[in-house]
Amino acid sequence: MKHLLLTTIAAVLLVAGTAGHGAGPLEQLAQAEGGDSVRPESGVASANGGLRLNEILASNRAGRLDDEGQTSDWIEIHNPGTAPVRLGGYRLTNDPNVPDKWAFPNNRIPAGGYHLVWMSGLDRVSLAPQALRTSAATIPFETTLIEPGADWRYLLGSGNRQSTIGWTAVGFDDSAFAVGPAGFGYGDEDDATELPFGTTAVLIRREFTLKEPLMSESLVLQLDYDDGFAAYLNGTRVAAVNAPAGEPNLDSVARDSHEAGFAERFDLSAHARLLRHGKNVLAVAGLNTHRESSDMTLRIALGVLPAVCHANFRLKKEGGTLLLIEPDGSISDRVEYQRQEADQSLGRPASSPADWGYFLTPTPGAANAGPQQPKPVKSHISFDPLPSAYDSGVEVRINQKSSAAVDIRFTNDGSEPVASSELYQEPIQLADRSMFRAATFVGKERASSIVSATYLVGSRPVLPVLSISMNPADFLDVHLQSNATGHDSERPAFLELFTSAGDRTVATGFGLRLHGGAGRRGDLKTKKSYRTYFRKAYGEGRVDYPIIPGVEIEGYDKLVLRANSNDRAPQGANIRDQVIRDVHSDMGALAAGGSWYVLLINSTSRGVYNVTERIDEEFFASHLGPGEYDVIKTGETMLSGSKEGWNDLRQFIRSTDFSDEANFEQLSQRVDIEDFTSYIIVNLCLQNFDWPSNNWYAARQVPDGKWIFLCWDSEWGLGYRHPGLGDAPYGTDVDPYAFMDSGGASGNGLIRLLFLAMIDNPGYCNYYQQQVRKHLSGPLAPQNIMRHINRHRDAIESDIDLEYQARGYDKQRWYQQIKEVELFAQQCPKFFQKYTDEYFSFRCSPSADDRVALIEDADGRRYVIYRTAKGQLRELSSSADGSTWNNTAIRVPGTVPPPAGQLSAYALASGKRHVIYRGTSGHLHELSLSAKDPANSHWHHTNLTSLLAQPIARCDPSVTVVDNAPHIVYVDHTSRARELWFDGEWRHHPLPFAPRPASNVVISSTPAAFHVSYRTMFGVPCEQTLSREAAANGQRNWSHRIFHRLPAQGQPLGFNADGKRRIVFRVAEKWFVREPFVFRWHARRQPGYREYEGPRNRLVQAWNTGKRYHGLETIGASLPPVAGNPCLVYDARGNQHYLAYRGGEGHIHEATLNEGYWQLTNPTALAGAPPATGDPSGLVSTLTGLRYYVYRCREGDLHELCFDGSWSHRNLSAVKELKADGK
Repeated sequence: MKHLLLTTIAAVLLVAGTAGHGAGPLEQLAQAEGGDSVRPESGVASANGGLRLNEILASNRAGRLDDEGQTSDWIEIHNPGTAPVRLGGYRLTNDPNVPDKWAFPNNRIPAGGYHLVWMSGLDRVSLAPQALRTSAATIPFETTLIEPGADWRYLLGSGNRQSTIGWTAVGFDDSAFAVGPAGFGYGDEDDATELPFGTTAVLIRREFTLKEPLMSESLVLQLDYDDGFAAYLNGTRVAAVNAPAGEPNLDSVARDSHEAGFAERFDLSAHARLLRHGKNVLAVAGLNTHRESSDMTLRIALGVLPAVCHANFRLKKEGGTLLLIEPDGSISDRVEYQRQEADQSLGRPASSPADWGYFLTPTPGAANAGPQQPKPVKSHISFDPLPSAYDSGVEVRINQKSSAAVDIRFTNDGSEPVASSELYQEPIQLADRSMFRAATFVGKERASSIVSATYLVGSRPVLPVLSISMNPADFLDVHLQSNATGHDSERPAFLELFTSAGDRTVATGFGLRLHGGAGRRGDLKTKKSYRTYFRKAYGEGRVDYPIIPGVEIEGYDKLVLRANSNDRAPQGANIRDQVIRDVHSDMGALAAGGSWYVLLINSTSRGVYNVTERIDEEFFASHLGPGEYDVIKTGETMLSGSKEGWNDLRQFIRSTDFSDEANFEQLSQRVDIEDFTSYIIVNLCLQNFDWPSNNWYAARQVPDGKWIFLCWDSEWGLGYRHPGLGDAPYGTDVDPYAFMDSGGASGNGLIRLLFLAMIDNPGYCNYYQQQVRKHLSGPLAPQNIMRHINRHRDAIESDIDLEYQARGYDKQRWYQQIKEVELFAQQCPKFFQKYTDEYFSFRCSPSADDRVALIEDADGRRYVIYRTAKGQLRELSSSADGSTWNNTAIRVPGTVPPPAGQLSAYALASGKRHVIYRGTSGHLHELSLSAKDPANSHWHHTNLTSLLAQPIARCDPSVTVVDNAPHIVYVDHTSRARELWFDGEWRHHPLPFAPRPASNVVISSTPAAFHVSYRTMFGVPCEQTLSREAAANGQRNWSHRIFHRLPAQGQPLGFNADGKRRIVFRVAEKWFVREPFVFRWHARRQPGYREYEGPRNRLVQAWNTGKRYHGLETIGASLPPVAGNPCLVYDARGNQHYLAYRGGEGHIHEATLNEGYWQLTNPTALAGAPPATGDPSGLVSTLTGLRYYVYRCREGDLHELCFDGSWSHRNLSAVKELKADGK
C-alpha cells in the first residue's frame, strides 16, 4: 500500500506529517516547498492520533448547499478517536508561512464524528440570515428540541395574577395547566388547540430534556404568531415581539398587530448557554391585541441548526496544499491535491484511511464508502443533432468523450439516469416530441454531468416553449405538496427555452418550486403555478436571454410561471392579470413584465403559461438601480430587508391626522404619492376584488426611499366571476368604493388604511379625482385597455385551443370569457367616474331621533335634559329617592346658540353635570353646572370645536365616561369621526377615515376597550375599537370591524355578553346605495353558516364566530317592526344587558339577554303607559338597581317607565310634585 501511495503521490496528493527533530514541522514544510517536495510517510496521522483531514471538494457544482444556498467548496474533518474533541485552538491554512490563517471555533466533534468547513472565504461562524427565514431556509434543524405540534401545558383566564407569578421558571408548578398540542389559537380554523373567541393571552410551557451537550450552539426558535409573544428559556426572556415589558400574565395584550401565515425564526445562539443538562423549560406567552380580534395564532418549534463554519480563504481549483494545525502549532494533517473535476472529491476511504483517492460520489459529513478512483474521471456528453424542432423520423445520437471506459445511459421520463437505466447503443429515431436525460457511468457510479435535451418533433406550438425535465418524483413533490414553502420545497430541474421557430436559446439547470396561494390546491391534473430559481448550484446563476420581450434588464435569476389560477380554463380568460399589469405600467408605474409560453414538463404539455418576473430585491435592483431594498408582500411577509420601516409607516398612518398639510407632507416623504394613487385607481377601476388584503407587493430603497406598490395576481379584475358566485352581480354595476369602504376589502391591511387616511386630506381628495380623470382619458380609456386585451388574446388563441382540447373543455367558454372582459373594458371607465364622483361628494346626515338625555349622579338623582318645541333646553331633576322632580330651564348666556339635534349628557364624581350638543352652525358646545351652583345659576359654556380648533360637526355627539374622564365622539363636516377627551386638559384625535359614517356615531366602553358604533355610508354596521391600555399609553390606534351580511338602518349599538362582542342593528328592507361586494363563497361552505331568512325592519344581533362569517340572530321577530333606534342599558351589579326600542305601534319593548337567549317584554303594555313618538333613553340606577326608560309620547309629554320588580310609569310633565323654574 505504501508503495502504491508513493507512486501516485505526484498525481494525487498527500498526506499526514508529524513533529520532527531539529527544525519544526512548519519550517521543514516551508523549506521543502522552497526546494524539493516533501513526501511524508503514508498512513501517519497526528502524533496523538487526533483529528485529520478526511475529504476535500474543491469544485462543488451540484453538491451540498451551504447555509446561504450556495455551492461553496468544502473540506471535512474527522475525529477517529474514542472521545469527543473540541476544535478550539485548531487552525487551517493553505500557506505554511501563515499557520494561523483561519482558526476554528470551539465546536465539538463527537467520537468517530465528522465536521464540515465551507471554503467560501466568508470567514463566518454564525448563521446566515437566510437560515433564519423559513420562506427561504436552506437548512433544517440538526437537532429538534421541541417538535412542531408537540403537546404543551397551557393556561387561559384573566384576573388571576397570583397563580401565574414565576410561570416561566423551570421549577414552576404547572399542574393546573391544561395540555394540548400546538398551534394554539382561534378564528383561522387551522389550530390544533382551539382557544375561546376573544382570548387575549395564553401562557404555555414545554419541558424537554438534554442528555448530552449539543453539537452546535445555533439555537433557533421558530414561531408563527398573531399578534405577539414573549419567550423565556429556563426563566430568562430570549425573544419577544409586540409584548409588554416585564413578565406577561393573563391580562396582557399585544401592543401591535401581526398577521400569522409564515413562521419566523429567531436566533437564540446568544442564549444557548442557558440550556442545562437534564430538565429545561421553554415558556411562551401568546398575545392578542384585544378581545374583539377576529383571530389568534401561536405555533412553535425549537431546535438547533448545524454548526456553520466558513473559512476565510477558498480552495484553489487548480490544486494546492491544505494543512490542519494543532493547538500546539504542530501539523495534525496535510494534503496536497491537483486540479479537481466538478463534484468529484478527494478523500480517504473509511476502510483504509491511509489511502487517498477520488470519489465520484462525495459524502460530506459521513464516512467515504464508495469506490475509489486513482485520478479524476473526465467525461462529457453531447447530442447530435442539437435539440430543436424537427420533422418526424429524425435520428438522435448521444456522443461521449471520456478519460476512462464509460457507458452511456439515458432516460425519457425526466428521471436522472442511474446505472440501471437504459444503455445507449445506437441512434434513436423519433416520431413525436421527446426528451432525453443522459450521463456516463463507470460501473455503478455516474462520471459525467447529466445532460438534458428536448426534441420538438412533428407539430409544435405557435408560442415559444419552455421545456422542463426533472425526476418525476421530484415533480410530484413540488406539484402536490401544497403547504411546502422555502428552499426545502425546491427540487432540481433542467430548463430549455425554444423560440416559436423551434430554436433552443436557453439550456440550464435550475430549481423548481410551487408558487401561489389558493392555486396550490388540486391534484396532478390541476394546472398550477411554479417558480424557477437559477443558481450556480444547478447551472448558470442567471439567464442572459430576453425571455420576456420588452423588459430591459440584463438577465434573470428567477421567473414565475403563472397558471393564472382563478382565470385559467375552463372558467377564465387567462389574460386578466397580464392586462392589468400592462395598464398599470402605462400609468407610469413599475410592473412585472410577462410573456406567453407553452410549458412542457417531462415532454408533457401543461398548457399556456404567463412567464413573468419575480418581484423581489433583485427585481427592484434591476429596474431601479443597485442598492438594498425592503420588499414586502401579501401577509406582510418580508422578502428582503427589515420590517421596521413598514411598521413605522403603519404606526404613522394610525396615529396621524392627514387633514393637516404638514402631516401629509411628512407622508409624501415616506410614500410615493403619485405611484400609490395610480395603484389604487387601477385596482378600483378594473375591480380587482381579491385585493387589497391579498395579492400585493410593496418596496422601498433603504434607508429612506419612498414606498411604491405593485399590481400582482389581479385575476379577479376585469369583470371576473368566481364559480362560487353563481349569478351574483359582479361587474361594472359593482361600486369599488363600497367594496373598499364597507365590503370585502375590510381589514387592517396597510394599503386600505393608507388610502382611507389619505383621502381625509382635502387637497389629496382633489388630486385623486384629478388623477382619475387623467387616467380615464389615457391608460384607462377603453381603447387602451382593449389594445392590451386584443394583443394578448391573439397571442394565446391558437395554443389555448390545443389546451382546451387536451383537457376536454369547450373552447366556447374561453371566447365567452374574452367577450366579458371586452365588455367590461368598454363600460368600466364611465362607471368608475360615476362612482368616484358620488363617493367624494357624499356627506353624512344627522339622525332625526327625538331622544332625551338621561343621567344619574353619585347620589342617585336622575336628570332628564330635553329640548322644547321652541328649541329651549330644560332639565328635569329628581330627588335622591325619586319622589319629587324639578323642571328647570337651563340658563345660558344669550350668545350661546341653541342645539340643532340630539343631546348627550354626563355626570362626574364631583356631581358636576355636563351637556354636549351640536349647535346650529355645527360647532360642538358643552354646558356644565357644578353641584354647588344654585339650580337657577347660569351654566358654564364652552365651544369645544373652537377651543380645540377642530372641524365643525355634521352629526350629533356621543359621550362615555371612563375613570371620571369624558370621551366624546362626533362626525365632522367631511364625514370624518373625531374623538375629544379630557384628562386634565382637552385633547383630540381623528378616528380612522374608514369606513365613512352615514350618520351619528355612538361611543361606549368596556373594561378592556373603547368602542364607536355606526352605520357606514353604504349601510353596513361598523365598530371602531381602541384598547384602553393603548389609550392610557397615549396611543390612538383604532381598528374597526364591519358586519356586512345585512343592510342596516338607523344606529347600531355594541356590547359585550357571554364572552362575545355583539352588534345590534335594525335590518333595512334593502341596501340604500349599492351592496358592497363581499366574497362569501368560503363562508358558505363552512359548517354552521346560514343565510339570514328573518324579517326585515327588525333588530338583529351579529357577533364574531371566529370563522369566516358572523353569526346572526333576530331579536323580537314576533313583535311589531322597529320604528326607531334602540338604546342599551347595563346593570353592572347583575352583569346584565337590556335592549329597549320603540315598535311600530309606539310601544317601548325590552329584550333581555339571558344565557344566550333573548327574553322579550312590553313595558308600555305592562305599565299601561301611552305610546311613544320618540326613542327611549335608559339607565340602571347604580344605587338601587332600578331600571328606568324616559321617552316622549304622542302628546309631547315626557314619560318614565320604571322596573322595580314590576313595570310602572309616570308622566314627568304632569306629576303633582313638579316645581317649575325652582319656584
